[in-house]
Amino acid sequence: MTSGYRIAVVGGGIFGVTAAVHLARAGHTVELFEAAPDLLCGASSVNQRRLHHGYHYPRSSETVAAVRQGVRSFREEYPDSVRGDHEHYVAIASEGSLVSAEQYLQFCDRSGLPYREEFPPFLRRSSVDLALRVQEEAVDIAALRRSCWRKLTMAGVDVHLRSPQSFDDLKDFDRVVMATYARLNDLESSARAGTPSYQYEVCEKPVVRLPDQYRGRSIVILDGPFMCVDPYDRSGMFVLGNVVHAVHLTAVGRFPLVPVELADKLNGRIQHTRHTRFAQFVDHARPFLADIDQAQHMGSLFTIRAVLPHVEHTDARPTLVRRIDERVISIFSGKIATCVEAARDVTAMCAQVSAPPGADTPEVDAIGQTWRAAT
Repeated sequence: MTSGYRIAVVGGGIFGVTAAVHLARAGHTVELFEAAPDLLCGASSVNQRRLHHGYHYPRSSETVAAVRQGVRSFREEYPDSVRGDHEHYVAIASEGSLVSAEQYLQFCDRSGLPYREEFPPFLRRSSVDLALRVQEEAVDIAALRRSCWRKLTMAGVDVHLRSPQSFDDLKDFDRVVMATYARLNDLESSARAGTPSYQYEVCEKPVVRLPDQYRGRSIVILDGPFMCVDPYDRSGMFVLGNVVHAVHLTAVGRFPLVPVELADKLNGRIQHTRHTRFAQFVDHARPFLADIDQAQHMGSLFTIRAVLPHVEHTDARPTLVRRIDERVISIFSGKIATCVEAARDVTAMCAQVSAPPGADTPEVDAIGQTWRAAT
C-alpha cells in the first residue's frame, strides 16, 4: 500500500490496540483514543487472566474453533504475555451440569483438546464426576500492557489517553474503528440508527489469598454451576469467578445499567466495599473446594461484561467484526485470544472499501475465523 487512510481507533483495550497496530503496519495513519489514563484498564484487565483454548465451551463448537485459531495468532503477536507455568484443571459437577462427564470427554476428543484425568489436591471428589488436567495458558496483563505500548510506538500510532470521544469529534477521520466493548453503542448510536442490543452484566471479581495447595493452579467447574479460581498475575493471589454471584446486575438493551453503589468502582484498582458478594462466592465453592473457608478477601475488581443476549443454550462467545457503513467498523468480543484475528479482519475491510488514490486494493476475504454479523 503506497498511501493510506487517516483512521481513528476508539478504545484502548486489547482489541482496539491490536487493530490500531495492524492498521498502522498496513500503511494507514492511525490515532488511538482511550478514555482511561492507561491502556487495558477495562474488561481487558478485569478478568480471569485466562487464554481460552476452548475447554470452557462444550456447547459452542464455533466458539471453540474461534479461540483455538485465536490462540495461535495471539501467541505469535504477544509471546511475552503468555504464561504456561500454571496447572489448569476442568471438572464436571455431579449435579446441575448441562454436560455430563461422558459428553465432556467426547467434546474434548472431537475438538482435539488434549487432557488427562487428574484430580488437583484441593478438589472434593464427591462433588464432581470428572476432573481433567488440561493444556491451557494464562495472560500476564502487566506484560501484555508493556507489549501493547511497545508495539504502538514501533508502529507509529498516536495514542490519546483520557480522551473520551463522541462521533462528532471524529468527523475529520477517513475511517473510524469502534472497539469500546461494553460502551460500543455510545458511538454506534451516533453512527447509525437501530443499534443492536447486548446483555450487559455488572461483574465482581474477588481477589483472595488461598492455602498453599492452590499455589500455581487454576480450576473451573462446569457446566451450569460454573465457578472458577485462577492465579492473579504474579501476586500470589487468586481471582474468583462465579456464573451467578459475580453478576450484580443484568440488563438487555442498547446501554448498560450500573447500580449507583458500584458506579465509581468500575475498572479500577482492587477495593473493599460492603456491597461485595464474596461470602456467596465462598458458599457456592464450599461443596467443591477444600479449605475455601480460609480464603482471605483482599478486595474486589468490578467491570461491565457484554455478551450477546439469549445464547444461554450454547453459551456462545463470538467475535463480531461489522462494517456499519463505508466509513465505520465495529469490533465486539469478550475473548482476548481472538484480538489478532479481529484486527486482521478490520485491516482487510479497510482495504476493501474505496481505497484512496494510489493504494493497492487486493480482493480479501475478511471473514477468516472471526464471525461477522450481517449489515
